[in-house]
Amino acid sequence: MQLPTKFELLVVGAGPAGARAAAIAAAQGSETVLIDSKVRIGEQPHCGEFVPRQVFTELGLDRSSVIQSVEFMESTILDSKLTEQAVSGTHSTQPSPGFVIDRVRFDRDLAREAASKGALVQAAARLVGYDSGSWIIRHGSTEQTVRPELVIAADGALSTVASCLGMERPNVLRGLQVEAPLKRPLDRTFIFLNQAIVGGYGWLFPKGNVANVGVGAIPGDRTSPATLLDELVKMLCESEMIGPGILARSGGLIPVSGMRDTLINGNVLFCGDAAGLTHPITGAGIPQALISGRDAASAAVTALKQGSRQALMDYEKETRGRYKGVIHHALSKREVMMRHWNDKDFEKTCKQTWIAFKEYRKRVRRT
Repeated sequence: MQLPTKFELLVVGAGPAGARAAAIAAAQGSETVLIDSKVRIGEQPHCGEFVPRQVFTELGLDRSSVIQSVEFMESTILDSKLTEQAVSGTHSTQPSPGFVIDRVRFDRDLAREAASKGALVQAAARLVGYDSGSWIIRHGSTEQTVRPELVIAADGALSTVASCLGMERPNVLRGLQVEAPLKRPLDRTFIFLNQAIVGGYGWLFPKGNVANVGVGAIPGDRTSPATLLDELVKMLCESEMIGPGILARSGGLIPVSGMRDTLINGNVLFCGDAAGLTHPITGAGIPQALISGRDAASAAVTALKQGSRQALMDYEKETRGRYKGVIHHALSKREVMMRHWNDKDFEKTCKQTWIAFKEYRKRVRRT
């Protein structure tokens, strides 16, 4: 299907940020096109699929994607190699009320809402280039040039929009995840900190009678995320937390270098992972994506109606004001984490830099 050549707003990426943005903009009367490179929007999510409970309430989200509630997050520091260690070690358990969701359904429901509000949604449509105000979109074997008045970039960690504009690439973790059978129902998420999982962590998030098991780590000569995931799965099987078998696999990139230097570049607004709003320690980003997508859309519509860039500048200011403190603190902790990752006292490093421990709250100066 051919897209219109000229229209008001192009939203690139139909994850939570982009789909929310498209729905808000279309509902406010903006001529909106939402494109996504996936053949089926929402397929192969690489996140743990946990969403804090208050997000659904505060944003009025439909709960049909919710699979189960969780009440706590249990973090464990594993001092030995994954292959030699049962699930034991230093623990910290925190209240962490939320929902584990079906992310595929969650994303697709948001995209369907955007379509119901009047946005033109096009799956399997990939942004491939930019030239003097024109954006090139490939759909199948066909390329088309479009000239929207504004663009909302919601296309993930390695944003193609940002690449087209020559913007800096963020630092990322490589995330890999499998869905495995659960041995018993669980009321909490589990985090596993281990020196082999460089710069990141492993996780088990219960999802009804299955669980998401994954690792996020800095790829490198010493770190193979695929091998680490295999070892974590084996450990959890031997500990009888999960059963044998793999029901699904997914993977992706998690930005951990904080907000971009600018969230506005010409006629482009950045939101969600593309804006670098993910938490630099935990990698969590769904709430920030939904809120920044909503706010970017409202700013874009106002700018289009008023013929002024002031609303865009206000979006930048308000978004930085909302997230700067949390992200700045997390970045300072990430610097400490990486500086001391290979120290003999790995437990001390974890306690200083993982959010479940009280030492995380202590401020440090960024270098």
